Amino acid sequence: MAPRTILGAVTASLAGVASATVGAGILNVGNERITQIFGNHFGRAGHNASYDYIVVGGGTAGNTIAARLAMDPANYTVAVLNAGSFYEIMNGNLTQIPGYSFESAEPNFASGLSSMTALGLRTVPQPGYNNRQIDYIVGQVFGGGSAANTGGYHRPTKGTYDWWAEIVEDDYWRWDNVYNFAKRSCNFTPPDYTRIDPSLNIWYDEDAYIPDGGPLHVSYGNWQGPYGPPLGEALAKMGFEYLPGLNSGRLIGYGTATGAVDTSTATRDSSETSFLQAAARANPEFKIYPDALVQRVLFDENKKANGVLVQGNALNNPVTFQLNATREVIISGGVWFSPQLLMLSGIGPAETLQQHGIDVLVDSPGVGQNEWDSPYLSTVFKVNITTSTQLAAGNPEVVAEAIYNWTYHQSGRLSSIGTGQALSFEKYPEHLRSSFTNETLEWLSTFPEDWPEVEFLPLEVSSFPEDIGPDDYYITIGSALLSTSSIGNVTIQSNDAKDWPVINPNWLHDIGDQQMAVASVKRAREIAFNTTFVTEEYIPGPDVQTDEEILEWVRNNSNLIYHGSTTCKMGRDSDPMAVLDSRARVRGVTGLRVVDTSAYPNLVPGHTMGSVYLFAEAIANSILTGN
Repeated sequence: MAPRTILGAVTASLAGVASATVGAGILNVGNERITQIFGNHFGRAGHNASYDYIVVGGGTAGNTIAARLAMDPANYTVAVLNAGSFYEIMNGNLTQIPGYSFESAEPNFASGLSSMTALGLRTVPQPGYNNRQIDYIVGQVFGGGSAANTGGYHRPTKGTYDWWAEIVEDDYWRWDNVYNFAKRSCNFTPPDYTRIDPSLNIWYDEDAYIPDGGPLHVSYGNWQGPYGPPLGEALAKMGFEYLPGLNSGRLIGYGTATGAVDTSTATRDSSETSFLQAAARANPEFKIYPDALVQRVLFDENKKANGVLVQGNALNNPVTFQLNATREVIISGGVWFSPQLLMLSGIGPAETLQQHGIDVLVDSPGVGQNEWDSPYLSTVFKVNITTSTQLAAGNPEVVAEAIYNWTYHQSGRLSSIGTGQALSFEKYPEHLRSSFTNETLEWLSTFPEDWPEVEFLPLEVSSFPEDIGPDDYYITIGSALLSTSSIGNVTIQSNDAKDWPVINPNWLHDIGDQQMAVASVKRAREIAFNTTFVTEEYIPGPDVQTDEEILEWVRNNSNLIYHGSTTCKMGRDSDPMAVLDSRARVRGVTGLRVVDTSAYPNLVPGHTMGSVYLFAEAIANSILTGN
């Protein structure tokens, strides 16, 4: 019998029950909070205006850098423009309650989010995925990815940033410097053992945080499932080192990851609820423009960015207006839309621009190239412990209990992201590396010593059989490939910003990536069957055994984890494909930066959200200090 998808079950049961029970209350609170906080901060669509800084894109990085600029004692005037609105209004429960983030485990996640909350950009056919086209989810509300992801927060490794500094020839990016920016963002809440089972014994590194950090709430939520300790025991038995938290510059090993959850309300804390709201409280001149689609960046005769052309209410009775920037324009549209906007503004590969009738301001061949991302594989196992399977399946008793605990105690399965326990990273062990070609081994040797090659992500929610019984439980052990060599790209299909970019992640194109994918499935199985709670394999199943069978299953079932980067990469002066300098300034013009994952010189290992906050903090500091 075919697996029952998570989203179908949730849409039919859990989401409906929750909406009827607590949805209206949460939505009303969201509306009231937004009206109170932002009421005097909305820019007027259709009216030209001028600001010191204009930030294009109110996502994770955009809200962070805008807030730091707006909260500076200099009281700069700052405007943030975003193509979408507020997730609290547009999507209610689905993006506010942490427990709903399990829907991202569903490959067809796009269908479960309001089209006004997130876009599902469809890739071109992917040869490495047997020519399947995949919906790549992009959060378009204020908060961006931090409003639509699972909410996991951890930091990359020390070696990641030391390598970054070497690539761009700028010691500003060394770990000993940027670690302070990571700490600055976080208002950390230790585990609350009145809500979390004390026997889970979560360790963390106090030195990873500072007392006056924030405004982003980082915590372990108010729920941790029982699978964590026995999974940790299995990992330790296999040689994984236990790490007290994953925020101190080390990842190889296993530990419990934090999430962006405000434990006082048991709600998601995004860059909108943290940074954007903090800026609105701090600076009366801070302005936001929802439903504002930037058509292109404007330049003066000296190639200095001095504003943007905006289409407000772009999909219904649009109005066009111009905003001027006296200091800088900062693009923060993400891995796909930042290069699109550069190209629409005349910065990109000359041949592409001319093909679409765009005047070439700067011939920058690297715009839209070098895209680096992580393929993701989901292996699923039946277990003899309680997970969130029955919650996802819509078991009425389990749903009612979850809603009650969240509503009245801010606890239970809906109060946490449900993915962070026994999160593990490693370099492939020798018995699996021995099957890699010399070319693959040579590629892996180019990464820093502390760079993990694969991540294993346990998820309490997974696909499950259509005829699931009331006492059946499953768990996913997902694998994310962190050292792939396949490189993708993005381009434009017209000179109109309303036409979405053409995206090609190019997953599993290279033979080495295919070898690592097969090894990851084998290793996930080893982890699962070293536990005391896995009883049988559900997906891919016992019939998939040989390398050829595993690879074919991988091609037909691999998905993604939404960690695309480097399409506007920074680099040293001698790199012809470097779009940006080491401080995220666009080469060939002045007054223009790109601040999001597209600016990275390389994809960072693991989950990207923590690195995005760090990056935005670092660039904001560089701007404000003139460093």
